[in-house]
Amino acid sequence: MRQSQLAMTVLLGLCVPMLAVLLVLDLVGNPHPVPAVVTIAGLVLLCFFFSYVFVAPDDITSSATDRTLAIASQIFVHTRHGMTPEAALGACKIILPETLASAICITDGKQVLACWGEGADRCPAGTPVTLETTKRVIEGGTMSVFTRDAAAAEELRFFPRLRAGVVAPLTVRGRCVGTFELFYPRFGNIDMRQTALAGGFADLISTQLASFELERQDELTARVELRALQSQVDPHFLFNTIGTIVSLVRTDPEKARSLLIDFSNYYRTTLSDSDSLTSLEHEVDQGVRYINLMQARYGADRLRARMCIDPATLDARVPPFILQPLLENCIRHAMRETEPLSIVISSRVTESGLAISVDDNGIGMSEEVRAHLFDPRETVAEEPETLTADGSIKRGCGLALSNVLMRIRFFYGEASGIRVASHEGVGTRVTIDLIGEPHEPSHT
Repeated sequence: MRQSQLAMTVLLGLCVPMLAVLLVLDLVGNPHPVPAVVTIAGLVLLCFFFSYVFVAPDDITSSATDRTLAIASQIFVHTRHGMTPEAALGACKIILPETLASAICITDGKQVLACWGEGADRCPAGTPVTLETTKRVIEGGTMSVFTRDAAAAEELRFFPRLRAGVVAPLTVRGRCVGTFELFYPRFGNIDMRQTALAGGFADLISTQLASFELERQDELTARVELRALQSQVDPHFLFNTIGTIVSLVRTDPEKARSLLIDFSNYYRTTLSDSDSLTSLEHEVDQGVRYINLMQARYGADRLRARMCIDPATLDARVPPFILQPLLENCIRHAMRETEPLSIVISSRVTESGLAISVDDNGIGMSEEVRAHLFDPRETVAEEPETLTADGSIKRGCGLALSNVLMRIRFFYGEASGIRVASHEGVGTRVTIDLIGEPHEPSHT
């Protein structure tokens, strides 16, 4: 297309100077103005043709594209949270002026979600679907153009003056979930442009519904994953902690009481229904409880922890249950046989959001191991079941990291994530980068 336009431009560029030369020669050799006027008219027409061929189509296309994008954006504002009656009504009000239809209707396949235009008061939201064409489209999933000239009086109860229309399916994952309907006074009002508009708007709404459905599935998956992780009450860790507390009841009852409170609060938080964002302060408190329980088991000399939390970050909203799994990994996988393990928990505000780090001076890991930390579950699940340093079952640090990463990206998006830096014999640093503002999931 660009090559043909270039060729036409060159051709016209040659023709215009030639006509101008002919005009000058004609005026010099022939004083009569008629040929000159004809030549000037030809030049004017040629310029108009040039403008139409090369300027007007681009302007028209650009204008149409901008308008289409603007309409899609306006519709998205209403439908991004699903096709509720309010969202459907908002979409109807935007779409109807873009067509020649007299009324518009959106259904969920069983009842009317919204209606706008002539006779809309006769078809309020919640009205059961009665139009036979609508039922056929729902069953077949293909667009249909209909006329109601011979329809029964019961069917003409809705939109009595509008005797024709177009019904297009709204589909999500190949399943018809509703219909998009345009109504016209006569069948002759429906042409190819109107059917194309009906199909285009139906596809647009279907795409946005599919996007909402995927987002809703992501929310459900994240909640199921979190609950599954919370429900994994490790019996070895449970029995070992209780045993430690019992051993202190006689020798240090005050310490036993404090640990029992930490133990109770720790599991209350772990098993709670945490579907929403929490504060970093709450996450740090949960991490401190876990460290306290582990120090009671190994001793404060064997396990040391230090907090370097920026007070400005304490109120930051973070995904739940992301810090404790990192601390658990340190003790399970980084602790040496006899030497003490030091852990530093820190947070800081960054230019793009928030960074939370967990550093240890443990055994570290090789580059090969680090490269496979986020491998799929199936890969890690093949490891033999063994006990770790805290007396719990070893499941592979990749499981915890993968779960934490999934929830970070669910709440904060793909730009956020986890960075792991490690050197064998030196230690490991795991940093959570939270970029931008979090997304609070709906609870519908």
